Amino acid sequence: MKNNSLIMKRTKINLRPFFSLVNIIIIVLAILPSIAFSQDKILSKKIVYEVDIMKPRIEQTKQKDSIVYDYIVDRRFWWQSIDAIMADIRLGKMNLMSFEHDTISYNNVVKNLKAAYKKQFNDSLSDKGVNKLLEEEIRAIRFEEEWTYNPETMLINKRVIGYNPLITKDSIMLVDVDKNDSELKPKQFFRFELGWIYPLGTPTLKDTLCIARNIHFTIPIYNPKPYHWWDSHLEAEYSVPYFESYIQKAEEGKIRVYAEPISTETYNKAEIIKRRQFEMKIALDNVDKAGNSSEKDTIIKGNYNSDNISNLRFGDEWFFDIKTKQFIKMANYVSPMVEIKGLDGSSRGLMPIYYIRRR
Repeated sequence: MKNNSLIMKRTKINLRPFFSLVNIIIIVLAILPSIAFSQDKILSKKIVYEVDIMKPRIEQTKQKDSIVYDYIVDRRFWWQSIDAIMADIRLGKMNLMSFEHDTISYNNVVKNLKAAYKKQFNDSLSDKGVNKLLEEEIRAIRFEEEWTYNPETMLINKRVIGYNPLITKDSIMLVDVDKNDSELKPKQFFRFELGWIYPLGTPTLKDTLCIARNIHFTIPIYNPKPYHWWDSHLEAEYSVPYFESYIQKAEEGKIRVYAEPISTETYNKAEIIKRRQFEMKIALDNVDKAGNSSEKDTIIKGNYNSDNISNLRFGDEWFFDIKTKQFIKMANYVSPMVEIKGLDGSSRGLMPIYYIRRR
């Protein structure tokens, strides 16, 4: 008995370090994800923006001109996702909500849709017509997201908080191209937001649909509209440090930047610096010795900086988790955009400064 007691004592003493080590390992494994996430920095706690799922174009034939839609996502998986969402809404498994998170019944959504259609087209919409709109004409979607970024790579991570499918209809209209010319173009004629969906739970990632391998779009990031700070808007306290770091790291060679998302070669330092340079014509007041003033056009040179960035261009990979009805996104590439102005001050469109990419 004495020997057995000694053996038991020794066993207890020897096991304590083992259990302590196991506990340490468990704790480390538990906090590793939070440590990894904490390395990312906030770019926006709440940003809302809209993405077109298909692009309209005019197809001209001898009989008539018609609008044709080109999908920029996988057509089959897009509608499979929408069908799954609408099935859960009809069955009461998910709720449509206002942006303030007030629940909207499906019957009220249908009622409002019929009223909006009647007002726009002066025509009654049947239940069959409602189903047709839901099955064929959800052509855009709004997202509410939280954005973070990796301070080493500067790549943006998106966490989708909610989404809002949009029914849109286009019409062929004569649009002025310039003072002397106009042309036929498709223009949005009807728009109806179904309502916000805020899925709960964590995506299982066991049964997902690949909505898009690379959906390419550009969104504005500063919205001057009062009381809508979240709508296509990044808070300056987060965005300015991000863009300044982005530019600095590119010029110091700490991140690889490209002219295009598919470029095989990176920009060298001289190309990176040149990319931010611009020329602008301004009128300066010139006063001669007699005190007479006159205007003189002068070309000035400068550099684009964080203050000039007005848009972001993305290439995203989108997945849809069937069980939780959640969208999962990964940015393939991103580029800040600046508005190009001619020497006369007129806008010439948007220019990507340079792209960073995931692979």
